[in-house]
Amino acid sequence: MRAAEVLRLVSGALQDLEPGLESRWPWEGGDDGRIGLLDFLNAALRAVSMQRPDVTAITEPVRLEPGMRQRLPRRRLHEASRDATMLIELTRNLGRDGETPGPAIVSASPAVLLAWADPGRTGEVVENYACDRMTNKDVYYVYPGVPGNVDVWVEATYSAPPAVIVSPDQEMGLPDDYAEALKHHVLAGILSGDNESSNAGKAAYHMQMYGSLLGIKTQVDGAWPKAKSSAVPGGGA
Repeated sequence: MRAAEVLRLVSGALQDLEPGLESRWPWEGGDDGRIGLLDFLNAALRAVSMQRPDVTAITEPVRLEPGMRQRLPRRRLHEASRDATMLIELTRNLGRDGETPGPAIVSASPAVLLAWADPGRTGEVVENYACDRMTNKDVYYVYPGVPGNVDVWVEATYSAPPAVIVSPDQEMGLPDDYAEALKHHVLAGILSGDNESSNAGKAAYHMQMYGSLLGIKTQVDGAWPKAKSSAVPGGGA
């Protein structure tokens, strides 16, 4: 889906709100620092990626650090293609070269993993992983610990920040069915700002519509799902 598809919806909605209002908001900002609709669209994309990390998910090989404690995939440190914002899961081992499919990795709760793991045990095949996104989403653990003298690669799925959109013709990387949610978030941003278009009531309506379309509850009642199982360390397949 190109950015222009959402921007066209936004411009049409602004015209419906007040004839001529859409002309006050160009798609692209000016060299004088004037804000354009693309700025609001980039904010909407960031919001969607935070609420639905799966829409910007990447699955690829990453190289682990020595020991049990690991950090979110980074380009330089773990040879990932992007810097991650959230780990979704580790799927399987990929050997020393990152290309050799190996055993699956079983998720475990951090409490179980840290309570039962032998901190002195190391191995080239990861059996379990655990992360607690409520406590520290930047850290996760693997078991057994990674040796310090060899490369250990795994297949990881993680969420990355959305690419910054600089042109209406640029692909956003989201399915078409997110267009309406993005439109409402952009309109909420415009109408809630400190500008001549501000309207708190309409801004609240569009934010409510955005949340409804994404299935977001009005009150935060939970975190991203934790480990799929509470396997005891060493229970990898």
